[in-house]
Amino acid sequence: MTTRSSTIDIREVSYQEFATTGRAIADYAFGPSPQEHNAEELLKSEPYYTHARPLVAFVDGVPLATVSTYDMSQNIRGKVVRMGGVAAVASMPAARRRGIVRQLMEETFQIQREMRMPVSALYPFRDSFYERLGYATLPQQRYVTIKPEALAPLVRLDKPGSCEQVTMKDGFDEWRAFLERYQLTTHGFSLKHISNSVRHRDINQRWLAFARHKGEVVGAMTFQITGHTEKMLVDTFYSISSVGRYQLLDWIGRHTDQVTDAQIELQPDDYPETWFRDLNPMVTNQSGKDAWPAPMGRVVDAALLDGIGAGDGKIALEITDELCPWNNGTFTFSGSNAGLMVSEGGKPKAKITIQGLSSWVFSGHDPADFTFRGWGEPDARAQETLRSIFPPGVPDLHETF
Repeated sequence: MTTRSSTIDIREVSYQEFATTGRAIADYAFGPSPQEHNAEELLKSEPYYTHARPLVAFVDGVPLATVSTYDMSQNIRGKVVRMGGVAAVASMPAARRRGIVRQLMEETFQIQREMRMPVSALYPFRDSFYERLGYATLPQQRYVTIKPEALAPLVRLDKPGSCEQVTMKDGFDEWRAFLERYQLTTHGFSLKHISNSVRHRDINQRWLAFARHKGEVVGAMTFQITGHTEKMLVDTFYSISSVGRYQLLDWIGRHTDQVTDAQIELQPDDYPETWFRDLNPMVTNQSGKDAWPAPMGRVVDAALLDGIGAGDGKIALEITDELCPWNNGTFTFSGSNAGLMVSEGGKPKAKITIQGLSSWVFSGHDPADFTFRGWGEPDARAQETLRSIFPPGVPDLHETF
């Protein structure tokens, strides 16, 4: 393979080789530079990446671009499937504007297909770049800031259940088990492979609070305190019952004389103004200077969407996908209470791009918008069927990577 008289070799590398090649590229793209890289220190992280698949592009033998796939799971409309989390997409200046990252992504999708991952997700540096690669933008995380003292009446209220605070090191196994249970009922919810997730336990930089009721964990949150009279940063806040939610809010309220503000990452269907009286919540999609961008999702293999939740309806769609040729062609999508059935062939009622398919599957994006996004032009009848099969659903990605 040659580009501009250069020989480009793209290959999957071991973590040891990535630590001495791709890691420096990613650090250059996303961190301060120049910086020294201690290979011995980097190799200490190897156990966390046993299920990562890094690719590096060597141009005339020099490593100049990289991308990694993380083996993750994700709930897609009620079914937990294997998901390819894409991270560390980076290139050195000499490799930019040459299509090398695009070639890396093509190889990445091939790996994900071989691993039978129907979907992929990432956090983009610029969403227009990844939209060209087939991804569709998902809703951005939201955060609410409240004053703990506003919860004082809740703290004084008699409530069922209890709340317990432990270190991440001591509570990790129970927290992970709660997340796995929570994932089963939460669309879009992703989890890293346990080999990577245990890093939270080992660095031990978060407190855990568990809300319990009748011997069951009904809520959990992770948090940090930045300092006396500063902030309480709650980066996960999940409950499966009202008792769980209000026990966790009670715990936040007990920090009235310790922190000035509590910042809580919200779920897509959270409206904190309805939680309690006089909260005066301030909601934003920016958590600070290091705010994560809106995530993006992509269908990697349409045929593997079999079995995800769906409403009633049947439609044949002609799909175009520049990077995953196995998705090119006509597929019939049949939805019922039993879930989605996908089969090849049929008489197409609409032609859509992979971006349109991805936005439809992940978010139930209104198909009437497709024409304005360049994703296809389904007619009114096709739009009605598409809305019936996948109604709007806001994915809650959970993991950052």
